[in-house]
Amino acid sequence: MRYRTLGRTGLKVSELGFGAWEIGWTPPDEGDEVGQLLNRALDIGINFIDSSAAYRWSEELIAKYVGHRRDEFIFATKCGSWRVQQPNGEWVQTLDYTAEAIAPQIERSLRRLKTDHIDIIQLHSPNYDDVAKGDGLEGLKKAQAAGKVRFISLSADGEVARKAIEIGEYDTLQITYNVLQQEPGELIAAAREKDMGIIIKAPIANAIYNKLRPNDGSAVLWDRAQTILAPEVVGNLPRVDVALRWLLCDTFVHTAIVGTTNVDHLQANVTATEDSELPEEMLIEIQRRFEAVATGRAE
Repeated sequence: MRYRTLGRTGLKVSELGFGAWEIGWTPPDEGDEVGQLLNRALDIGINFIDSSAAYRWSEELIAKYVGHRRDEFIFATKCGSWRVQQPNGEWVQTLDYTAEAIAPQIERSLRRLKTDHIDIIQLHSPNYDDVAKGDGLEGLKKAQAAGKVRFISLSADGEVARKAIEIGEYDTLQITYNVLQQEPGELIAAAREKDMGIIIKAPIANAIYNKLRPNDGSAVLWDRAQTILAPEVVGNLPRVDVALRWLLCDTFVHTAIVGTTNVDHLQANVTATEDSELPEEMLIEIQRRFEAVATGRAE
């Protein structure tokens, strides 16, 4: 496993991070396989785990199964969007990015994680006004001043991410970016000018190219994949491997978070990151084809 410095945080993070969304739907008393997965991730060198207060039991599972190995991983979680289980078992999601709401959310995450600090706390998909006009950032900074969190961040795309970069007070940015969605590259470049750490979500585009064509808005990505990751481009390489290796060719990227509940998939992703860089001619052809589909000039 290779490691990169997460911007101005100075943290050394594994190129492949573990996204803890998928595991969150497993109750802790049924989580032994999740525990094996989390421990395996640490054993093979993954040292970045990304969760959220919105991912049901995710934080509790992490505490239960790898809490005793807390000094081996950097923990990032999110607030603003969170889910709370009701007495009837139903999970209710709430969105509130105010400083007043963020404070108890951070306390809840600390209790669930059984830790005295969170390495990176992120506003979870706020809207533009939350970032441009709200006081959520002040709530994060207050928690930071109290030693409850080390670095402050947000997970956002588009104009919300652009505004956060402009503000300049967030240490890292989690953003969607992959071989099929290369448009955010300009935002990543702007963030790196501020020395922000770059965390990539959806780095393999949810492997949409390995599924049947969807009937919703994501069909455009599936269609793009048929051109960008066509057999004559990738040859015999698995398309997930190509997607990961393409992403990690970008030195502006620090860690790519991939979620799974399958140990074999985890190992395959790690192996892909350890392979050599993609051939230059493949990178050039991928770029040419992306520009063609992005501008409507696909062959």
